[in-house]
Amino acid sequence: MFKLPVLAVLLAFLFSCNTASAQSNYTVTDFFVPNGTLQLQVRKVVETTYSSRRKLPLLLIHGGIGATTAFDLDVEDASFAKALALGGFTVYVMNIRGWERSTAPAYDLADTSLVAGSCQEAAADIDAVVNYVLQGNPSGKINLFGWAAGGHWAAYYTSQHNNRVANLVVLNSLYGVKAPWYFSDAFADTTDPTKFSSSIAPYRQSTEQAVAETWKANTPPADSASVAADSAMVTAFAKSAVSFNEEHLLKTPGGFRKESFYMANGRKYWDAKDITVPTLIIRGDKDQWSRSVDADTFFNELIAAPNKKKVTIANGGHFVFLDINGNGRRKLLIAINNFVKKGL
Repeated sequence: MFKLPVLAVLLAFLFSCNTASAQSNYTVTDFFVPNGTLQLQVRKVVETTYSSRRKLPLLLIHGGIGATTAFDLDVEDASFAKALALGGFTVYVMNIRGWERSTAPAYDLADTSLVAGSCQEAAADIDAVVNYVLQGNPSGKINLFGWAAGGHWAAYYTSQHNNRVANLVVLNSLYGVKAPWYFSDAFADTTDPTKFSSSIAPYRQSTEQAVAETWKANTPPADSASVAADSAMVTAFAKSAVSFNEEHLLKTPGGFRKESFYMANGRKYWDAKDITVPTLIIRGDKDQWSRSVDADTFFNELIAAPNKKKVTIANGGHFVFLDINGNGRRKLLIAINNFVKKGL
């Protein structure tokens, strides 16, 4: 006789949870953090409906696409930052120098040896933002999430500043392993495949159409409920990526391409053994930027991390954090929440 009332209560609870999620409110604050003469663009996203929750600070670091485009896309339910904020994080989204509205130094673009936006420069920018977020708390720590080149930068930073990082999470990132790489031919010198092509400009410039094609080339085919089939998402993503200058081009320092090329050929800019914080390595099995050997080797060489975990997302592509129609983003969010909050 108790089955119906219990079921009714359960359904009411589930409905209220779903309604609360759908009606969640967020405070979004944009500001700049100085790093010497540079100004670094930062966005803070906080979910305010459940204000009594303990909110852990989480800094998101982009890859080859700027941070607000990648992590806070203005499409319904697409914001990865808001999804993380709903899970109980105070989310900070930053742009490394030269991305979106972050300023850049006056690089000598005629210098073919230039690494514009190197991992050392990126780490200095991350440090400036971390210090800003943790100001007034000298013993405070932040959680870091880095995607693709951002994972490379976040890991490099962590290897130098373990005392400032609570947990490190990397997604679809390279490690210094010599192995076949999808982009090797595109980046290699035609006369010497072991060297980065000197004909590639220190700055990358891409049109809106090229950005859209990059999405399509790095997203699994829509043979299931895949975000690749959502043309509105692709269009918004490409338009956002090129919206930060009058030329309507995605203009970014290209040093990450040079470093990635040499990482894929076995060079280590940082060593996993120097990371002493809990580390979560995530890779979509359809990602073309990273390779399974990167995740495996990174994991195996994390000999000093007190907790480490490796997760593979089935049918996950390069932009898995925007996979809102499939299960990719859901699996990513669960992995981050379980590891950072529960150590699982």
